[in-house]
Amino acid sequence: MPVFDAQGDCLSSLVLVDGAMRDTFLGGVPVVRSLVAVANRGRVLMGFHLRRQQWELPGGALEPGESAHDAAVRELAEETGIQARELTLVARAEFVLGSEAARHWAAVFNVTFDAPPVTEASEEMADFRWWTVNGDLWEGLSPLDAEVARRCVPTDFAPPAIR
Repeated sequence: MPVFDAQGDCLSSLVLVDGAMRDTFLGGVPVVRSLVAVANRGRVLMGFHLRRQQWELPGGALEPGESAHDAAVRELAEETGIQARELTLVARAEFVLGSEAARHWAAVFNVTFDAPPVTEASEEMADFRWWTVNGDLWEGLSPLDAEVARRCVPTDFAPPAIR
């Protein structure tokens, strides 16, 4: 760390949540965004964001009075069609964005599915792909979101039984 993208944006730090402090972890940190790492068998769901023209994790800005968790649930549903309330807070990410070098903090949540969930294109995300955590980046995949996924998505899954 840090990790930069082609636009000069930066993932400057990522702090994993200790399970014992999960309820108080975000206290005092001005979190303005939530990201969701949707996992399935060591892979993470990436959506193609139409405005930014790149593959990235679902997520977005908190609305006034909204908790980071509620924003994550809402953004996941709006961008992907996936309805999931059981999201787990796993990290806090610090980004330095734009030419003004403005710092933004994001709460990072994950949710793991046994089978890939059904996705629906939205006004923000046009298509979806599964990226193998720790795999090679493809053209247009956000290196910032890939690094967040690498650190926040469980890769210890059992392969399906062969019958």
